[in-house]
Amino acid sequence: MKKTSILNFFLLLCITCNAAFAQMFSTESTSDYYRLKFFTDNGLLKVSKINNIIYLKTLNNDIYSKLSKELGSLDKNEKVVKVEKIMPREGNNVFQINIHLNKDVEVFSFYKEREKAHFIDLWEDKVETKSSAVATSIQTPKKRTLKTVPKTVKRSKVVSIKPKKSVQKVVKPESHRDYRYGAPFIWNYEPSVPRLERLVDLRRKTPEFFFPVADRDFEKDDKEAHMQLSINFYKKAKYGLMYKSIKLYTQKYGEDTNFTFNEYLKANALLRESRDRDDLKPVQTAIAMYSNIVDRSETYELRKGVSKYLIQYFLEKEDYVQTLKFSKRFFTDAKENFDYEELESATEYMFHCLSKLNQFEQIEELAREKTILKIMPPQKILAYELYTSLKVGKEKQTIKIYNDFVKKYKGKVSASILFNAAEANFRLSNYEEAIKLYDKYLNNHSYDSLSSRARVRIAHAYEILGRDISKTLELYKNAINRSQDKLASLEARIRYVALSSIRKIKPTKRDLEERVFLEYDEKLEISDDLKHLLWITRLRTLIVDKEYNKALSFLTALPLTSLKPELRKSFQADGAEIIYGIIQQNYLADKFSRAIRAWEIYKDIYINKVANDPVTQFIVAKSYLNLGLWNGFEKVYAQISKNEEAKSRSYPLWVARVNTGNRNLITKELRLIRNIKLKNWDSAKTLIFELSKSKKYEVKGLFYDSLVKFENKEYSAAEKQFEKFFSNNANFNLIDGKDLLNSVRDYLESIYLQGKNNKYIEVSSALVKDIDSINNNKETVNSIKERVSYLRTEIFFSELSPNGSIEAKSFLENYPKSEYTNRVKYLYGRNLIKANKEQEGEEYLKQLIAGEDVAPYIKEMARSELTLLNLKRRSI
Repeated sequence: MKKTSILNFFLLLCITCNAAFAQMFSTESTSDYYRLKFFTDNGLLKVSKINNIIYLKTLNNDIYSKLSKELGSLDKNEKVVKVEKIMPREGNNVFQINIHLNKDVEVFSFYKEREKAHFIDLWEDKVETKSSAVATSIQTPKKRTLKTVPKTVKRSKVVSIKPKKSVQKVVKPESHRDYRYGAPFIWNYEPSVPRLERLVDLRRKTPEFFFPVADRDFEKDDKEAHMQLSINFYKKAKYGLMYKSIKLYTQKYGEDTNFTFNEYLKANALLRESRDRDDLKPVQTAIAMYSNIVDRSETYELRKGVSKYLIQYFLEKEDYVQTLKFSKRFFTDAKENFDYEELESATEYMFHCLSKLNQFEQIEELAREKTILKIMPPQKILAYELYTSLKVGKEKQTIKIYNDFVKKYKGKVSASILFNAAEANFRLSNYEEAIKLYDKYLNNHSYDSLSSRARVRIAHAYEILGRDISKTLELYKNAINRSQDKLASLEARIRYVALSSIRKIKPTKRDLEERVFLEYDEKLEISDDLKHLLWITRLRTLIVDKEYNKALSFLTALPLTSLKPELRKSFQADGAEIIYGIIQQNYLADKFSRAIRAWEIYKDIYINKVANDPVTQFIVAKSYLNLGLWNGFEKVYAQISKNEEAKSRSYPLWVARVNTGNRNLITKELRLIRNIKLKNWDSAKTLIFELSKSKKYEVKGLFYDSLVKFENKEYSAAEKQFEKFFSNNANFNLIDGKDLLNSVRDYLESIYLQGKNNKYIEVSSALVKDIDSINNNKETVNSIKERVSYLRTEIFFSELSPNGSIEAKSFLENYPKSEYTNRVKYLYGRNLIKANKEQEGEEYLKQLIAGEDVAPYIKEMARSELTLLNLKRRSI
């Protein structure tokens, strides 16, 4: 006894020590994130994050002491700057540990009740992912290039607009955006419950299906004769007479052994009447009577029949508590009466109810009973264990149970086991293993009701893994064509469209036509998960089509406030891109007030809800400057300046950006633009010098220096600087299209104002062909073309070139309402007269004299030309 007591003492001591020295903190590292785990009750440790600091607070000295020791290893991690420990101060009992993180680290924290642990995931904002996972490739802005300008006749310096040779490795352009830009929402499928045979069709049958009403031996005695009378009324559906007969029997003989059978007749009659009249009210009374019969009847066959009926009834009502109650009673009854044929059925219904009630521990306990092991096939027990563990979210346990089973069992595995094992692997991102199991499931059980979902899962796993796009599309097509499940078919269609015409950077006409897959029968009830996937896919079709106003109308109609925060943020992020698209379109079209209006209305609704985007703020600030709204500019400028530490948005980027550098450079550039607008040339030159120190802004420095020299009428110097800028056209994506157009215009003007006519003709003929590719602002492009065509006309006529008439005729056809039209008409008319086409030239000059909108000096010159013509005719 003493030895046993000492042994028990040491055992208890060991358990206590292990509990005392149990690890409270651990880490887990993957290629995507670095996870911190704190194993404490939720109420004992408070975890919060402000800016780049994680705050751990507790009132428990033991927790603080253990964490202080175990967190020492964090100092060596590259994502962590330092770990700061703060003891309670006077009047404060809080122990605190602050974990300082790097600026680029994002934090996602949550608490798992089952594991009693706080989880903190540290992510770095990188676009790259593992090659085995999603192949991310955020679309970069398309570089604008200008064709080479032909050499001039004279040996004047020619603009070299050919891109410089680069030693960098040529990267093949991506054909598709990464997975996040498609249909990105993933949700858990309901696990597959083992098939359960239906005991009886409740719409057509009563418990008589199991326990028929048989005739009695009415010659035996008066009791049996009276019972037969009641049965006769029952069979002839004369239920009123039957009730009276039963009542007389009870008055005469009391509640004897036939009492439960009489109750059985009455309950059946109630069911028959309610079924015939479509009146469900008497059903509840009948069910209560059946329950009483099971409790009181001494006839096993009657109890068995009624029990099976009640089990089916409550099962169809999804009342698993009552179903379990009658299943247990039926199991005990069958066991006591050695009815082993019914034991398996009763046992399976117990497993089914326990699994629906998430009672995993009770299922395991039931599975260990010797009687159960004898009558239930091992696969059925395993199927219910897998179903329940997956249903309660124990995916790792599900996989372990399955793997342990297949090591011992080599036969054909049931459908629900394979599907649930595959789904568990899919949920844990074990996509390769999930594909294998889903394939095995389809090979053996393609007839199963969940086969449609398995096909969708396989195609989806291929897409997530970044497998061959054409193969993935074929798998989605296969899921669509072979699906008998309308909801699975709709999901496959949505994901197919997202891959073929949203993720695909250049969709074909056929891809766009296949968007009809997004249409579905509105009568079909779809889940919230599927509805959200459909919403974001439809929204993104409008975004990639650059239909930003339609996309905004669609987005504002969605009930975002009712969505979960993580889903709502996805829509808000796309909304921020839509607003940027609207701002950019209006900015490039010189509609600055509309750009500002979009910013002011929607910045708090979408843009400020996600990571900041300095490019958007930059364009808005420039729009304010272009309108001369200094207060608005200062407000946006202050926002950019204050948020130097704020993280910029890297996803989603639907609309191509102009690379503007970091916030410090952006603020300097805005100050530079402001000084240029205010003609503060000294300040502008200082800022240009500062910006040029940055490699990113070296090309922009040339651009702004060229602009300042042109505005100061230093045309020769401006020409040289513009040519240096154009020679770096590989970096044109640093300048937005509007500014690039202006640089072309000012460059040509600087050549013309120096009187370099030959060079102007040669350079303009090349540049005018290409400015359409720089910007889609037709108004600005046409304005430049109009100005160039007019100046070329002036040059040709001044040099008496035969090309003058050709250029003038082209100008008058293309720009009939130009401010230069009357001037060109004068030059053209005068030239026609000199070319002995007096009548045609005279007509142009008369039009000018008679015109109301013609400048007086042009009218005067036209009259002079006509006067000279008339004098010439008289002298002849």
